[in-house]
Amino acid sequence: GTFAPGVVMSRASGTYTGSITVALSLAALDTNAVIRFTTNNVLPGPTSAVYAGPLTFTSAVHLRARAFSPGRLPGPPQSATYTPLSTAVAQFRSDLPVLMLHNYSRGRPSTAGVFGTVQLFEPTNGVTALTNLPTLSARASLASRGSSTEGLAKVSLKVEFRDEFDLDRAVGWLGMPEDPDWVLYAPNVFDPIMTHNPFMHGLANDLGYYSSRCRFVEVYLVQSGLGAVTSTSYAGVYVLEEKVKRDKNRVDVDKLEPEHTLPPEVTGGYLFKVDRPDPGDTGFSANGTQMMYVEPKEPEIERADRLAQRQYVTQFFSQFAAALNGANYRNPTVGYARYLDVDPSIDFHILNTMSFNVDALVLSTYLYKPRDGKLTFGPLWDFDRALGSTDGRDNNPRTWGANFFTAYWWPRLFSDPDFTQRWIDRYQELRVGLLSTTNLFLRLDGLTAQLRQAQPRERTKWATA
Repeated sequence: GTFAPGVVMSRASGTYTGSITVALSLAALDTNAVIRFTTNNVLPGPTSAVYAGPLTFTSAVHLRARAFSPGRLPGPPQSATYTPLSTAVAQFRSDLPVLMLHNYSRGRPSTAGVFGTVQLFEPTNGVTALTNLPTLSARASLASRGSSTEGLAKVSLKVEFRDEFDLDRAVGWLGMPEDPDWVLYAPNVFDPIMTHNPFMHGLANDLGYYSSRCRFVEVYLVQSGLGAVTSTSYAGVYVLEEKVKRDKNRVDVDKLEPEHTLPPEVTGGYLFKVDRPDPGDTGFSANGTQMMYVEPKEPEIERADRLAQRQYVTQFFSQFAAALNGANYRNPTVGYARYLDVDPSIDFHILNTMSFNVDALVLSTYLYKPRDGKLTFGPLWDFDRALGSTDGRDNNPRTWGANFFTAYWWPRLFSDPDFTQRWIDRYQELRVGLLSTTNLFLRLDGLTAQLRQAQPRERTKWATA
């Protein structure tokens, strides 16, 4: 059958002061069609309210509309977000992009996620005003994230964009490739300078590795009430980061399908992490260290039709263990180098060591295995407790008390004089190039310059150092 026409809204998504009036019309002529609408985020159905004339709103609303016509399938749903601003918020100005996140009084986002809308306001001639039209207005699931930091007042968020049918919607924004999955990292008490993650991700990018693209943003997070947004919803500076996942623009390894049971397909791509388990996950023992499945996810790879993939992973790590712990472990053909991509692993280790990342190698550590390729450390993740943070363990060069030379496979690797020499040579090479003191200071100055206007607002809101 044919579809009823689409719906056109007279006002684009955005903000307003006082009240706003929105008219709905059909995108094409259909004298039998009626427009039905909702304001509670339910997809309009055949019993939803019938549109009879312009709608006036004085509170925050996510308006959804759809045309219905006898003998035809329902038309494409359309939605728009209208957010009222108080005078103070209407006068707010920034030189950073600003995000308005609204979850329509659903409270602090849970780890499971709540419905919300995301509106992005970008600078025009260097100035961002929330009274301008947003450059993006989208439906999303907003969830809290972080393991040790999840309970902090300034909440870090997972943002998963959704389409009109609540399926994943890929969004590209602020110059970053499109994807449904994003992280809004909240620089916290350990990272008062707010630059740790962009600083380290940028270094890895410049060494030629994939590492999350980052953008500084200021955020309004409205968690209660539907009235005009006030300054109490200002949530400070966040770092918008790409979530680590398998994708051609992120960790670019092949997608494993259930039918990939034989070489070469079964050999990749896998994405793992050394970290606390996600709820319900147990992980697996890999050469003496507990590792978690990231992609395919554990519930997926535990299915019967993926048994061959689990067996491959088990076999790969046991062969790697045998090579690493065997008598010929230093042999480049039959030793650990047959299974581990050594140069990227050294770079990964140097960046974590140089930044004195106290969680390095034992938490927030990703590894991936490309099809027909070797196990590779990366991408980098999570540098809040690093770079001389307020943690205290990361600012004493006399105590290498973190895990750099003691965690699982690393002592054995460093017991190979050739590996240690490669590490030293690479470190010396980087210290006269990308990691020279001059270059590091220039990078830091560039990042802090982006935050100069916003930092006092962050400090006022969260009483940071």
